[in-house]
Amino acid sequence: MKTNLLTFTLAIALLGVACNNSHKEEVASFNFDKTCWFDGYEYFVGSADTTDANLFCFAGGTLHEGGSTFALRQVAVDTFIIQPIAGETWVAVGVEGDTAVLERKGDLAMIVCHRPDDPECDTLWQYLPGNKTPMEAYRDLLITSRLGDLAGTYVDSVGKMTYQFVDSLLIRTPANGKADTQSFHFFYSFDMPSHLLILSNNEEIWYEKTSQGLDLFKAKYIAAVEDYTREKPFANLVKQQ
Repeated sequence: MKTNLLTFTLAIALLGVACNNSHKEEVASFNFDKTCWFDGYEYFVGSADTTDANLFCFAGGTLHEGGSTFALRQVAVDTFIIQPIAGETWVAVGVEGDTAVLERKGDLAMIVCHRPDDPECDTLWQYLPGNKTPMEAYRDLLITSRLGDLAGTYVDSVGKMTYQFVDSLLIRTPANGKADTQSFHFFYSFDMPSHLLILSNNEEIWYEKTSQGLDLFKAKYIAAVEDYTREKPFANLVKQQ
């Protein structure tokens, strides 16, 4: 599960991407028109095709760039086949020909892409932008998702240190010492929150998720590109249940 600022304007054309197909048979289902979706990294806005009742198009991107698209061809109630939108040869979600299923979650829904040869699948969660634009609401969701990736208590058995991420706080407690609490924020690379955390004491930590928890690395700032590179690891954290 893909449980994974050159700001572009989300114009009305984004909501009306042309998808042409001669198949006209209509199947009653969910209304995707102008609905917003988030896959943990990108966002998409749906649009109904005016010439084909069984085809729905999606377009979006990230905070850095747009141009991510895919379409759903409805084959049964809540069951779809993923295909490119008209004029494209690729899809931003799943693989062309994949089956996607719409799952209802109260007032919202999920689009789950299934692949017989892959235990993982792409999932998109519907969200409501409220009084914000789809991209503004997506920005908030993206940070919440990143904080959720970190959230929890971890133990570094080698360094005998406990790490706890609570919202935007990192609390580190040595085996027999006093807890050190630092706030942190994400460093933005290409307009997107990166894996680099900058702590309130000016410490810089690069993190990577693992099957057991998190690996932590030193980081080095490269002024020429105004970005950081990951350096040597200093802790392997195991998440506690």
